[in-house]
This record gives sequence, structure tokens and C-alpha cells, in this order.
Amino acid sequence: MEIKESRPISAYAAAPAPIKTSEERFANAEPEEPSENAPMARQNLFAWVTPEGWSEAGEDPSGMRFINLKFGPNGEGECYLSLMPGSAGGIDANINRWRANQMGLPAYSKEEIEKLPKKPLLNREATYVTLDGDYKNVGSPEALKNYRLVGLILAAPQATLFVKMTGPKDLVEKNMTAFEQFVSSISPAR
Repeated sequence: MEIKESRPISAYAAAPAPIKTSEERFANAEPEEPSENAPMARQNLFAWVTPEGWSEAGEDPSGMRFINLKFGPNGEGECYLSLMPGSAGGIDANINRWRANQMGLPAYSKEEIEKLPKKPLLNREATYVTLDGDYKNVGSPEALKNYRLVGLILAAPQATLFVKMTGPKDLVEKNMTAFEQFVSSISPAR
């Protein structure tokens, strides 16, 4: 895979240890017990309600998804929440990455991004975007035709939160109420 962009490492990220072996880097790591509602250590950060007809998608192999759901007759729709330290490259860069790399669309200008609507997420205003196109997920060999991506990005000084739903356009349209219910149900775990 050709690298087309790079991002600065967050000041909150742990320093890489490229000379150490995996055994040396993870020797003191203790396995954590998964819960019913979220994978691994992430279970204690957020609480949410899984919409009716949606289901847990299982553990995310990338380890980036804190909540990982699927929907649709064959589980072809997905919705997840991910959290990255710091600015995660910034709102503009992430929206344009979704547009270009995942949906095959031209980049938005800074002015277009500033005009995007805002929606509530965790009692704050998140940038909201809806994109239609041919969806190519990271690592997929080819794009899936006539897809829709709906996303929210909430930037805070310590971290950036992403909620993203993708699937065939008609399936995503039918699940917008469920998406809105899911987003409004997300809260810090108590």
C-alpha cells in the first residue's frame, strides 16, 4: 500500500520503541477481561445503547474502535466510535481523508468545512458530515458502489472523538434514526 499522507505524532502518544522486540515491549502487559458491552480495556470509557436491530461487531482488529456495531440483513452496515489522542491530524484533514481516500470525492475547502453543520455529541458540538460515493475502506482492494458515510468529529485538546456510520446508501438512510439514537445515548461510563 502506498503511503499518501502522514500526521505528526501526538504529544499524548507513548514514544515508539522500534529497537525492542514485541516480547520486550509487551512483557508487563496484563490481559484484561472483556465485558458484554465493549472490547477489552475500552469498556470502562463509554456507555451507550445499541439500537434495535443493530449488534456488536466483535473486537476490532485495528484496536482503534471503542464501540463497534453492525446492522443490515447481512451486517453490511457498520457504525463505530473511535478516540485518538490529541488533534488526530485535525478536523479538516480527517474530513478530507474520508472524502478522498474512502469516498473518492474531491477535498473540501477550509470554508466549506467551516460551514458544515454541528450536532451534539457528549454535550458538545461536533462537526457533522454526510458523504455519498464509492466507499473504499482502509486496506480494501476495491470500492463498494453507492455507499454513504455519515460522521461526527468532536475535537478537544486531549483527544478527538469520531463516530462514523457507513453502508449502502439506502441502508444508511433507513438507519438514520437509529444512528441519532445511538449518538445521543453515548455518555462517559460511570
